[in-house]
Amino acid sequence: MKSILLTAVAWLLVGEASAAIRQEVPIQSQRSLRQQVDSYAELLQKEVVKAKNNQERFGSVHRVLGQIKTLRDNSAPQGALDEAHMDLMVSVLESLPQQKNFKRRDCYKYENDLVSQFEPTAEETPMEPAVQPGWNVLQSLCQ
Repeated sequence: MKSILLTAVAWLLVGEASAAIRQEVPIQSQRSLRQQVDSYAELLQKEVVKAKNNQERFGSVHRVLGQIKTLRDNSAPQGALDEAHMDLMVSVLESLPQQKNFKRRDCYKYENDLVSQFEPTAEETPMEPAVQPGWNVLQSLCQ
């Protein structure tokens, strides 16, 4: 009788634990939100380089941009400088042409628009760290 009771209690506990595991649990990181966003930007740049075609590149941009937005939406506001950096990075990535509108022959225009809009003091290529990921993605798309 005791073994049946213990088995029933064990099944109940295992069932509750497995239900808790299936629920989405937010992951707490010791790294700052900006560091996490920068890690996503680095991941994006690596994926874009590895991509075999522009369809994969656009897919990576869309996925990583969504991950960054979700991360930011689910986090507390950061310091003003960090928020400005992350806002700029997201804005640059969002400003990239959509896949359906992208034309390689317009790359010069895309590059000029990105630089003039987000870093007008840059001579040829942007130097701002928040602009670099978008610039690098654009360069890969235009190859």
